[in-house]
Amino acid sequence: MSKTNSLHYELCLEGAKWLRRRQNYERCRKKKPCFNPKLCSGCRLSFKYVAVELCTYGTENTDVWGYDGYVTAVIEVKVSHSDFLADKKKWWRTQAKPELQAGNLRWYLCPEGIIKPEELPEGWGLLYWNGKQISPIVAPVENIATGHADMKILYSILRREKFSEKIYNYRGAPSTIKPQTINGIPAKEYYKAKAEHKTEVRRERRAKVKKSLDPT
Repeated sequence: MSKTNSLHYELCLEGAKWLRRRQNYERCRKKKPCFNPKLCSGCRLSFKYVAVELCTYGTENTDVWGYDGYVTAVIEVKVSHSDFLADKKKWWRTQAKPELQAGNLRWYLCPEGIIKPEELPEGWGLLYWNGKQISPIVAPVENIATGHADMKILYSILRREKFSEKIYNYRGAPSTIKPQTINGIPAKEYYKAKAEHKTEVRRERRAKVKKSLDPT
């Protein structure tokens, strides 16, 4: 885990923000010309759940991990070329252990020029940081992961966020989620009462106007 005031941690946070907003999807949805066809696999919906520097009991502890309800993503932050070379030599990468690697989509994120596109492992994407924003350089190839590593990460998040370890029965059972309240009143009842109040006020105003216009 990196120091809070380090460049590595700063890039982890920037990578997490990038996963959350994922530029370019609107261009595809509106069928506008793509500014770079090589980056098409990066034009998905934003990742709804993103974790930064999460340590788990799994083999791979990612710098940034995201999940959009369909695929998972990993961003590995490298602030030096030697760090990148060391990452490539990790045993679960060199021994081709897909079940131990997280992420259907995988990127390296680094300051501009630290990693060259031709150095990337097969299937990995590349993101550059210029001090102000992230720019996609190479698009990743979607990896059909086994899910073991991703499930370990997801379990760690559930445990840390204190999700109860129990049976969740969603078939006809009462919801385990407490309804939102406003001023101590359930939100549904609050908005219903508010709408009824507005209707009553309008009715009274119309009655006053009608009475003022009635010559009798």
